[in-house]
Amino acid sequence: MATGARFLGRGALYRRAERSLRTRSPMTEDASQRQSNGPADASDFEIEAPDRTRPDEPITVRILGAPPNEVINFEAAMEDEDGIEWRSTATFRATDEGIVDLAKHAPESGSYEGVRSMGWCWSMEAVDPDQLVTALMTPEPTEVRFEATAGDRSTERTITRAIPEGVSRTEFGPEDLSGVVFEPAGSGPHPGVLVLHGSGGTLPTYSAALLAAHGFVAVALRYFGDDEVVPNDLKRIPLSYFDEAADRLRNRPDVTGERIGLVGHSRGAEVGLLLGAQRNWVGSMISYVGSGVIWDTPTGAPAWVDDGEPVPAISGEEKPTLLEGQLDAADEDQRQAATIPVEEIDGPVLLISGGKDPIWPARRTAQMEIDRLERADFEYAYDHLTYDDAGHFITPPYLPKSHHVFGGTPGGMAEADADVWPTTLEYLQQGLSPKQKKQE
Repeated sequence: MATGARFLGRGALYRRAERSLRTRSPMTEDASQRQSNGPADASDFEIEAPDRTRPDEPITVRILGAPPNEVINFEAAMEDEDGIEWRSTATFRATDEGIVDLAKHAPESGSYEGVRSMGWCWSMEAVDPDQLVTALMTPEPTEVRFEATAGDRSTERTITRAIPEGVSRTEFGPEDLSGVVFEPAGSGPHPGVLVLHGSGGTLPTYSAALLAAHGFVAVALRYFGDDEVVPNDLKRIPLSYFDEAADRLRNRPDVTGERIGLVGHSRGAEVGLLLGAQRNWVGSMISYVGSGVIWDTPTGAPAWVDDGEPVPAISGEEKPTLLEGQLDAADEDQRQAATIPVEEIDGPVLLISGGKDPIWPARRTAQMEIDRLERADFEYAYDHLTYDDAGHFITPPYLPKSHHVFGGTPGGMAEADADVWPTTLEYLQQGLSPKQKKQE
């Protein structure tokens, strides 16, 4: 299991209470009776799971009515938006009462080890080994099929993972901006959040839809990629584009407050930190595996420009990753110019990193930023959540994390995802609250 470390700032306005995200579906009366009175006949062999859940909710899956101590083969499967199937398997042994509870029992073999209630999900692998999990990161409902067999008995159950009804989706527009806005149910107004993708360019509609499900008007903003109103590549992106998007979001009648939150992943987190340090419209900053220093692009071109001038950056030297000594090779003046002054951010700051990030030194630069916040006696909540066995693709929880390209271990990534998400919501809620103030 991955080891997580938290770096809490002296300026933190709160201390997160211990909490469990685990939600259990209520046991039916018949299921309760079976647990008390022993196993039922073959017709009672079934899988117990909620019919419908939000994708970021953990669920409890139980297999009931099996022969005592029988070997049970369990399979979970779902299809992504490309029609590619993802699947996991696990072999359990039923209890004396004929029960397997995935939240209490470890499999004897299969796709994952140990007692992990959502192991069936994060250990899934695509039948096409080249398929990436981004094809599952869609706001559209996804059906999950569970199947259990015990000897000559077999049972299936299908559940739906979906954004709650009432969350609406519209184009952000007009013509000079590219993105999708998700609005919560209810009349509002609600706090606003911009969600920024990384260098892959995939529009973060999944994260934005989940944020809307938690009460935020969230915009998945495209700043380069497959749209004629933005550049094709990550190169010379004007910071004024983000200013315009922020103004558009803040001026919506369903958005409250003068400031908005930023949630960025990778390069999106890098520019988010930069905007937070330079713009007064940022009320909370969440950096998922971002960098506390600015880097150029693989071609050597600047990634960001402000008023037409390149933002100072450290050269990646056109190497495959940014873990090959480039940060140390830069001279002191270059490092100082490229380091983001996070202490200038006027709101809570959450930094998230993995110890097995294969892309860039997110953990190291996050700690550099924490040191700056400590020295400045930063007056808002700040935190660095870092996980030894996580890589570069920490996301909202309960997605398959088996692909090696992202670094880390599947279990370590899943642990980071589940731990980080409630803190993300807390930092956004706190930073965008009308009562948010600095400590006196």
